[in-house]
Amino acid sequence: MSGTIEGLDCVPGRITLNGARFLLVRPETLVGFQKAVEREAGDVAKRCLMAGGVDGGGRSARRLCDGGLKGREVVEAMGRMGTQIGWGRFRVESYGDAGFVIAVESSPYAEAYGASQMPVCHFLAGVAQGIGEAVYGAATVSEVSCASAGATACRFEVTKS
Repeated sequence: MSGTIEGLDCVPGRITLNGARFLLVRPETLVGFQKAVEREAGDVAKRCLMAGGVDGGGRSARRLCDGGLKGREVVEAMGRMGTQIGWGRFRVESYGDAGFVIAVESSPYAEAYGASQMPVCHFLAGVAQGIGEAVYGAATVSEVSCASAGATACRFEVTKS
């Protein structure tokens, strides 16, 4: 996909998408932060990045809910937005009353992180959980595969809790 993004507004010093402010940051910058926190504090990096993703993903998904979308429509709309803003190619692999699975090909986090034995897309996992919380009220997430660990896509299983 190339061209313009509907709802994107760029003025000097401010970028918004459908009224929500965004920030362009190179994935290597975020991954550099992630690796620094991992070196200093271990698993704290994962928890903090996930918390940030839950907050941001949840805010965006709740906005869609407030706008009248429900369930799978919210998950799919969030996937389209993630794809449009360069967070990878999102695909809803399954959706149901108990949860959903999102696959993300070309995750910029996995690409910038490099090879790893463990999943590294903690921020995206948090976003997926935030979407789940907006849709189901409460949710948990697991990154079950990661491109950094050799998978073709990063997969996030969100379970209603």
